[in-house]
Amino acid sequence: MSNATDNKSKEAKTVVQHLGDMHALESHIFQAVDKQAKLIQDFPDANQLYTKIKTTLEAHTTALQARIDELGGTAGHPIKEGVAALAGIAAGLYDKTRTEQAADALRDDYTALNQAVIAYVMLHATASAFNDQVTAMLVKRNLTDNAKLVMEINNYMPTLVIEEFKKDGLSYDPGAAEATLQVVREVWHQPPHTSS
Repeated sequence: MSNATDNKSKEAKTVVQHLGDMHALESHIFQAVDKQAKLIQDFPDANQLYTKIKTTLEAHTTALQARIDELGGTAGHPIKEGVAALAGIAAGLYDKTRTEQAADALRDDYTALNQAVIAYVMLHATASAFNDQVTAMLVKRNLTDNAKLVMEINNYMPTLVIEEFKKDGLSYDPGAAEATLQVVREVWHQPPHTSS
């Protein structure tokens, strides 16, 4: 076997490894989101968002598994220790039985989805580095989906916090959600940081 063939094989194995890690991460997030459904049942907009998150994650895991299969990987592909630890922490947050508010659950999902976003950035760099354009295109689609979900949570969270106050019979400033949403929009429209 030539050195070029060995390198191609190592490159393909690296892509499959990262695809497997991503599949495991999104599967953990899906399981956690699925368990949280009871927390948001009193909030129709939150229910709609959770349905969208679950549907998106399910489609992602299906597409990731299909790509792993195309590359000759296996469904039981081991997860890297670091990713497993992070996924375990994320899943652990969700698996705890606690009296949690819907906003707290959505905050945890936001954190997990952001972890998936940066993992997709890493996977895209890996696929691009090894000229695997099929994987890179799949990753870009999934990355875009998750980034949109994160933005939707950003935009909905102030409203959900206020809806919970209302449900709990607390007094609140009715303009608080809109004021917070304005701050969120200002913060997220800052120019990117550049290093000198």
